[in-house]
Amino acid sequence: MRRGDVDLLPDDDLVLEFGDRVGLLCHRANFDPVRRFFGDSIKGVANFSYISLGVGAAMGLLIGLIPFPIPGVGWVTLGLAGVLLVALVLGHLRRTGIVWTLPLAANMVLRNFGLTVFLAQVGIASGPQFAATLAESGFTLLLLGAIIMVVLIATTMIAGRLLAIPADDLFGIGYAVVFPTVTVAKILFVQIAAAVVG
Repeated sequence: MRRGDVDLLPDDDLVLEFGDRVGLLCHRANFDPVRRFFGDSIKGVANFSYISLGVGAAMGLLIGLIPFPIPGVGWVTLGLAGVLLVALVLGHLRRTGIVWTLPLAANMVLRNFGLTVFLAQVGIASGPQFAATLAESGFTLLLLGAIIMVVLIATTMIAGRLLAIPADDLFGIGYAVVFPTVTVAKILFVQIAAAVVG
């Protein structure tokens, strides 16, 4: 089976996703039933449900609006981090009457488009401030970022050695855990800092 650019050997735990390409040997008389069962459409590989995408985004925005108390600070909301958390949950569930996963082709297009729009907006909105900050304390920030990165990588590698986890699996797990956690933490930190200062 081929998913994107990766070849996978099927086993009992493998779950087929939209866009997966399955290769198998069968008798010529069974070609048509097998094609009907697995699907054989290039267009179908890229199709996805706008309903699941819209419902998931709406649920995330609603979750992000729910205020919750933090002792000594007050009430804060998750904001757009709610969309990320709901996406993580729905991606884990995969389907609940509605299919929450996206085909790989659609996933890549939406991911690249979203990242491009995000970076363009951030660059336009904070370009001058970024240049000024970089000129004043750019080397210090770069050094601090490098130290944090080295500490995280060293901690991850030591934990992996102790638990006998292969390095490639360890980095994948580390990225999958750290990226959403830090994104949510950053959003909450900004709101907590604003509440404390204000």
